[in-house]
Amino acid sequence: MAKRRGLRSCNDAKAWKCRACGTINRPTKHLFFKLPAFHCTNSDCGKKFCGSFKFCLGEINAQEKKVVGEVHDQGEQPLCVAFAYSKAVEIMERVFSISEGKDPDLVQCIDPFELHKKFEDKFPEVLSINCLTRDYGLHRVLHTALILRSEGITKEKSGNRYVARDVSTIPRDDFETICQNLAEGIPMVATYIPGKRRSLLRYCQIYKSPRSKSGEKQLHAQIGHAVVLIGAGMKRGRVFFYFLNSWGEKFCPRKNNQGEIVTGGIGKLREDDLTKIVVRLSPPGETGVTRRLDDQFELEISDPNYLLMMATRNQYSEMMMMKLRQKNLQEFRKDGLDDHLFRDDEALFDLCVGIQGHKELEQAVS
Repeated sequence: MAKRRGLRSCNDAKAWKCRACGTINRPTKHLFFKLPAFHCTNSDCGKKFCGSFKFCLGEINAQEKKVVGEVHDQGEQPLCVAFAYSKAVEIMERVFSISEGKDPDLVQCIDPFELHKKFEDKFPEVLSINCLTRDYGLHRVLHTALILRSEGITKEKSGNRYVARDVSTIPRDDFETICQNLAEGIPMVATYIPGKRRSLLRYCQIYKSPRSKSGEKQLHAQIGHAVVLIGAGMKRGRVFFYFLNSWGEKFCPRKNNQGEIVTGGIGKLREDDLTKIVVRLSPPGETGVTRRLDDQFELEISDPNYLLMMATRNQYSEMMMMKLRQKNLQEFRKDGLDDHLFRDDEALFDLCVGIQGHKELEQAVS
């Protein structure tokens, strides 16, 4: 009997030995790749992993078919956001087909031009020419995702309708969670600042976004170019991401000895160059997501959604602590307890908000 081939890759991470305590930390298994333990599993140690690993959905085949499909080309039109979401949906559905043993090439793509038009029809005050500016760029990234969840989009050939099960975010500095999703075959939409030399990026070269000589203010006024994250890696503790672009296969080409393009369209960039939070569309069958984006029908971004779209992991935690503290104070007032007892009676305080709440409040006000 022939050996059964599973969804495994030569880029599976290996076990590593902690230099501090000697613990052997084994990798965690996901649908397409094994990831390293990002911290020592010894509860008394917890040393951070600073080795090397890499994985990319664009470099593997399943059933002799590309997991990510063909590279799209938006041409000279400012449609990067629509193209990024369109490709993310396609990859996610190809992964689902592969997991069910079906041909991924039978997956029908959604039309990025129709998705772009849906946004413009809903918010005509946002012009395409302003796609890269901070205000309109962030609005476009958010509302395009919400349109996929609330209205859906028609697929190009079959006429079937795709509706996202849910839309959520992951902090751009939460490398471990982003890796876990990518290793499960869940692509995500992200943005970075494209410089003038971006088209010259070579295969395996990590792109470095430009820095303003006068500080970060000028670059901070931009959201950047939207792409699809399809992989990640670490080299001696420094992390990076693989992204699928929408500039055709001539972008960052990988060539053979005859000079022919083998693969293209996939680049690498540093974690620090992500300009906003990573947006995640839920795969088929998923329920109960965290950091879910709220529905909204007006253009102006609500405070909860702005927090979910822009705050780093630490910023988000601090805001949640402040919210928890305010909630506990409101509950205290509702109970009508004396303020003197709240401050000085430790037993009564723990009874009101719990020992864990006590610790969280201390962290919030420290």
